[in-house]
This record gives sequence, structure tokens and C-alpha cells, in this order.
Amino acid sequence: MLNFIKKKLINSLKFLLLIFVLSTGYHSLAQNHKPATGQSSQGFITNVPLIKATKLVPHPDWAIMQRRLIKTIEQSAPKYVEKFTQKDGTPYGLGPYDDVYEMFYNWPEMYALGGNDYLFETALKSYNAITLNNSAYVKDSIDYNHQLYKEFPRQDDWFHISEGITLFYNMGLADAKLSENIKRAKRFAGFYMNEDPEAQNFNPLNKTIKSIFTGSAGAASTSSALYNLRYGHTSLHPILEALEPDWHEKPERQKHIQALYDQIITRTDVPVNMLATGLITNAYLYTGEEKYKTWVLEYVEAWMKRIAANGGLLPDNIGQSGKIGEYRNGQWWGGLYGWYGRYGVLMQFSALSVASECAYLLSGDEKYLDLLRSQIDGIMKRAIYTKEDQMLVPYRYKKEGWYSYRPMMIQDLAHLWHASMEQEDWKKIEILMKGNKFHPLWDEGIWGQNTLAELDTIAWKRAQAFDWNKEVISGDRTFGVTEHARLMYYAGKNPDWPLEVLKADYQEVLKRMNFMQNDPRNIYSIQKDDLYPNNPVITKGLIQTTMGTPQTIYNGGLLRATVRYFDADLQRPGLPQDVAALVDVLKANETGIQLVNLNPTESRKLIIQAGAFGEHQFTTVFEDQKQTAINSPYVVIELPPASSIHLITGIKRFHNKPSYSFPWQKKYN
Repeated sequence: MLNFIKKKLINSLKFLLLIFVLSTGYHSLAQNHKPATGQSSQGFITNVPLIKATKLVPHPDWAIMQRRLIKTIEQSAPKYVEKFTQKDGTPYGLGPYDDVYEMFYNWPEMYALGGNDYLFETALKSYNAITLNNSAYVKDSIDYNHQLYKEFPRQDDWFHISEGITLFYNMGLADAKLSENIKRAKRFAGFYMNEDPEAQNFNPLNKTIKSIFTGSAGAASTSSALYNLRYGHTSLHPILEALEPDWHEKPERQKHIQALYDQIITRTDVPVNMLATGLITNAYLYTGEEKYKTWVLEYVEAWMKRIAANGGLLPDNIGQSGKIGEYRNGQWWGGLYGWYGRYGVLMQFSALSVASECAYLLSGDEKYLDLLRSQIDGIMKRAIYTKEDQMLVPYRYKKEGWYSYRPMMIQDLAHLWHASMEQEDWKKIEILMKGNKFHPLWDEGIWGQNTLAELDTIAWKRAQAFDWNKEVISGDRTFGVTEHARLMYYAGKNPDWPLEVLKADYQEVLKRMNFMQNDPRNIYSIQKDDLYPNNPVITKGLIQTTMGTPQTIYNGGLLRATVRYFDADLQRPGLPQDVAALVDVLKANETGIQLVNLNPTESRKLIIQAGAFGEHQFTTVFEDQKQTAINSPYVVIELPPASSIHLITGIKRFHNKPSYSFPWQKKYN
């Protein structure tokens, strides 16, 4: 009993200390929810309401499953580490830097949701080990095992850079003040702001990134024609109409094609380079320095001007003078990972989503969403319908025009609506709801080992009737295939979705653990075949339910969130132990949040933050027939044992300066 009283006393003192820190920082707790006098220079009324839950009701099934999923992930993670990494955190298997980073890419995100300390500590340890073991300390020391220089990819395309760097971005969610990572964030961003003499990757006059391959060693003048031409990622058209099948088997011909390729393709700016906006935004979220914001907005605006100059269509190759199709006689298509590329739509639209979200986050100006919206509108207006009324949109472009018609992906439309909350963007989702009659065969059509001709037919063939309400059991990087059921929930048509998405992820974790436990390989065979079971830390359903947001875009996306949580007692990010959360209402100016404390004997206190980075502002809180007017990015909630609460919060979106800093760390000058 004495230990229990002592623990409660310590927790109470911690909470009082937290409130004191908040009150002496940039807001204070006012008694009786009355606004405190005065305002900060940011225009915030200094007020943090404290609301105490009073309801004792049976715990909902979704809440029980949510906490069970978190616990199962926490139990699974050490087994994964034990099986596939050395004691220093280095993976046993060999592989490109982006693949080994991806082994832990969402572990800090899981910690920021409320997972245990082990997840972040292990992710940080492995990030440092992978970085060290893949680094060369001489600029031109190029080999497979030393793909990093100054802890960053020496020269690579931004699709692969962004795959690897997502782990680094997510660590800002877990620790906003880790000096080592702040220095890295500034150094990495500096590679694209010409702050490093060895890494002059950007043309500030024309707002172009100088090559399809860039990094800490600067802009590349050559890249692999053999790989990118043979795999259909780019084209030499119209300079060269077609390539003979055996061109790469003739040394002189291969040398000629490589020179032509470098002249036409390597030295261009391409849409996937817009993923660099995430790198620069990451530095801003750590530091708040305006130079990063300026770079992002100017680069995004440059691409928006190129779209306007090209009749509303995204051009996929820009010369170093800033001209569209400069090295292709003005032809706007054919660039690396562009409209001609076999995965062009997926890669380009991910970059458009990330860039528009970053620009909107930093500026609060919705005009930047037109970068993405214009291209969604562009392919939707070119849709065709089968005799069964299946809607198909063009994925590719060639000399003869648009082709490769397939079902439209939901990921980027879900991100657009989450950012805008505009009715015009929701209407696009409704059009897609009516037009998706059958499930696309994504595994065959997008990532399968098919010929280009097969890719143009197989991906849209009907497999089974498309039920938007049905949760898809899939992996942790799903390109939005789990967004359909979530959107139906917010449309009021799928009340079982919260439980079903959490159950699906729970089953996926068990499946992966079963694979791992029955994997007969030893360390040496793992090193040879470089095959890992998929990551058992799955965050998509947890992000969707707790934060009211689409899944983070895995190749270079930053967390998007309507709300985020912090443990007030422990002063750490994430939901407190035993607490479950569900965002059940999503509107332009209103958010509904359910909170449940499953602990039958102990209270929990948490802070709800408006936005992933405090970019939003709560205006009101409505609970139990009482509405309180507030003006704060935060609400503090006390949950007595076994209690629950349902809040409806008014919200002013993209109102505040975004930051990685936690509530008790934020200070504004």
C-alpha cells in the first residue's frame, strides 16, 4: 500500500510539474477553463483546459483489440531483432542501404504511438549501426557496401533515398531534442541548399535539382542506362525512337547509348525529386529556421509553374535551364520514373503528395494542394469505363498517347482529402467509390515479375467484387489499399471498421511471427540470400484509428495526423499505457475523439495535440453536454480507472508553426 501511495504521489507531482512547465512556456492552465490574460507573439491565447472523464462503461471491442495489438507488437519486436541483427544493431543480411534501413523504418513511429522504449532505442541503435557500416569516408570510395558518404546516400535517385530515410524522419517523432539527429537533419538538408562545397545539388536560379541522381557527393553526371532502359523506367524518345533488344550486348552500341542516356536523362530534374521536400521540412521541424521553409515553397512553386506551362499536365523532365523537355526537343514525357515509366504513376504521385503536404504544413496556404489536386483531376477526367462500369485511368504515356488503363489508386486521393477536408475532394472519392467494381490485382500488376505488355492488361482485370467496407489484410507498406474501408467509416457506412482494421493488423503480426519462428535458416544463409520476413511492427491501423489520418506514405512521407497524444505523467510521446483512442469524427472544423482507460485500478493523464506537429489549434471542446471555448493546440485529459470519454473538438487547421518539439518543450520567440 505504501508503494502504491508513493507511486501515485510521484505521478501527481510529475503532472503538476508538466502543467507548470506549460504555464511558464507558451501557455498556462487557467482555473475553471477561463482563458489566461495575455497572448504570445504567435497569437495563441495562453490556455490549456483540463478535462476529467466521468463515464464508466463496458470497454468497446476496438479498444481491447487496439491495446492487444500494441502489446503483441512489443512482444514480437525483440524476436525479430534476435533473429536478424547482430548485437551492435547491424542486420545479418547484406543489401542496399535503403532496404536495411527499412527493417526498422516505422519503429520510432510505433514508439510515438505509445509503444515501449525498446522500439525507439533499438531503432536508433540500428540506424547508427547501419549508417556506420554503409559509410565510406572518402568521396570516391564507391562499392556496394559503402553507399553512404557523410551518413547520407552518395548519389541515388530520390525514390530510393526516400525509402531509406523514412526511418530517420520518424525518429523526430520519438525524440525532438536528440542533438545528433538535429545535426544530421541540418547537414542532410544542406546538401540540397548548396551549403556543402562537395554537394552542389541545386540550381537556385532556375529552382532545379541538377540530376536524377544526387546526394552527399553532389549531382551525378552519369547513371545506369542499362538498368533504367531495360526495366522500362525511362525512354530515349524522341531522340531515339526505339532500342534493339540486344543493344546492351554490343560494347560499342552500349557505350553510345550510355552517352545518349546521360545527355538526355541523367542531367534532368524529375518529379520524384520533389521527395526532397520531406528532407528539408524535416530540418525545419527540428529548427524552425525560415530558410528551409523558403526552399520548400520555392521548389514546389517552380513545379506548379511547370505544370501550368504544360497545359495542366505534370512534365517529367526538366533541363538545367528550367525548360520542359530541354534535351528532348521539348517533349514533356519520357523522364526517369515519369509518365512512360512502368511504375511512374505510383512514384510521381507519392512525390506530389509529399511535396504538397510539406508546403501546406509549412505555409498554411492551401494553394499548394493544387500541385497534387491538378494531377488527380487530370487522370480522372481521362478515365474510361468498361461495360461493367469499372472506372480505369491512364497510368502511362507514349508517342501514341495515354495507355495502360487501370483502377485508380486511393492513397493520394485519401491524402489530398485529409489535407484539404474540402467537399470537392470528397466528391472525387465518391466517384471512385462508384467506379471501383473489382479489386485490382496489385501484386501481379504492379510489383510482379511481368513483361511490360502484361503490365498493361493484367492489373485491372477483375478478380473479385470490390467491397469498400471490407478491410484488406495486407502488409505494412500498402500504398493505400487499406484506405477504402477507413473512408467508408467516416462516410458513416462502415461502423465496424475500427475493430476490423485492428484485427487485420493483429493477424498480420501473427502471420509474420509464425514465418519467423519456422524459418530454418541460420546466420550464414541469411547473409547469402538477403531475405527477411516482413517487419512485425505494423502501424497503419494504429495510425488510422488513433490519429484520424491516412497511413504515412512510406517512401519519404512525414506523419500526418488530425490529433496526436502525449503521456502527461511520463512526459513522453504516445498514448499512456492501457489507454486506447479512436478518432470517430473527421470534418473540416470538427474532430471527434473517444478515449478509454482499460486499467481498472490506476488513473492516466494525457495531452491531446492538434496535428502531428502542433500545426492545428483547438477552438472548443464539447463533452457531456458542456462546451468550453478554448484557443490552444492542447487539451489535457484525466482518465480515472476504467473510465472513458468522448470529446468533440472544434479545430482550426494549419494555424500554428509546426515543430517536432513536445508540448513541454515548445517555446516561441
